[in-house]
Amino acid sequence: MWVGVEPLLQLLVLSLPILWIIDWRTTNNKIRCIQFTKLYSYYVSILLLLIAIQGIIGHYQSPLHRHAVLWGVSDSIIMSSLHFSYGPEGRLILIGLFYWIYTIGRKSKSFNFNNSIYSIPLLPIIGVGTSAQSFAPVTDMIVSSHAPDPTVYPFVFSLIIGLLLGEVMFRSIPLIIEKKVTIKESRFVTILWTILVFLVSYEDSISSLLPFSTVFTLIFFSSIMMISDIIGGFSETFPESRGETWPSLAFTFLLIFTALLLVYFFAIERSLLGIGVILISATLGSQLPNLGFDNRNRSAHRWCIFGVGIASLLLITFVTLDDISIKIMTMTILIAPMSWNIVDRYLVGSN
Repeated sequence: MWVGVEPLLQLLVLSLPILWIIDWRTTNNKIRCIQFTKLYSYYVSILLLLIAIQGIIGHYQSPLHRHAVLWGVSDSIIMSSLHFSYGPEGRLILIGLFYWIYTIGRKSKSFNFNNSIYSIPLLPIIGVGTSAQSFAPVTDMIVSSHAPDPTVYPFVFSLIIGLLLGEVMFRSIPLIIEKKVTIKESRFVTILWTILVFLVSYEDSISSLLPFSTVFTLIFFSSIMMISDIIGGFSETFPESRGETWPSLAFTFLLIFTALLLVYFFAIERSLLGIGVILISATLGSQLPNLGFDNRNRSAHRWCIFGVGIASLLLITFVTLDDISIKIMTMTILIAPMSWNIVDRYLVGSN
């Protein structure tokens, strides 16, 4: 029975923020929290499975949505599944499904499971990735003769990325809130994020299509942000992070300002609004530790970089950052934490 993919997608995207609020409100009550966690997991799982099933049915026997018209239909459920996984929107839905299934499987492990944190990646994967109206119902449309012959590789590709994303999320969340990060704690996580960066950077005939390219750019930049924060956490273990660290914070703002100048002069599409949003977000981020919830030595530094990253992710979502700008901002948030110890060692030591 075809009920449509897009209504289910809209239901999932709109209900996630509401579920986050409920999850946050029930954290103080352990019994209610455990009950809600189970309902949360089942709700998201069932909805993702229904979305995938409806998408596959649309490729079965007769085209039921534009995605099926573009990527082909079949009289076999197995081939219909491959048609579904071959298209950009289908790949993204499968990544979200495999990610959440892996998340549920990890729930029984020896660490705290928080739905409101680990379901955040579903928003860009499902929300941004399926906003191209490709699952809209079609009438009197013949399947394109240029529909490619599907292979199993896109399905395997989605499976690997979904599982890897789930693993790095579980390993990274505890590191973000730690005051200091050791090499032993961060080594494997950094390797996993680096592998994910290379996987989403791989280009084929599908990866350049919207909205697939936008979502993978979001995953790429988010991975770089996580690597940068891990490097920043590792810098807390050095003696240079104690005492006055304002020279490295000033140098961080200098790097950001220089990067924004490069974006202005070399970007294909200049956006003063985007540059302003990044600069304001970096400034506000650096002031968040003054509220008292983060007392790490270089909390202002790391929240400044976090502000740059969040602003850049928003701009990428609305396709206002081109490839040149993304590369410039990527290099900036990677170089900044690597420079903190060097700058403080030189300037503070000389003073």
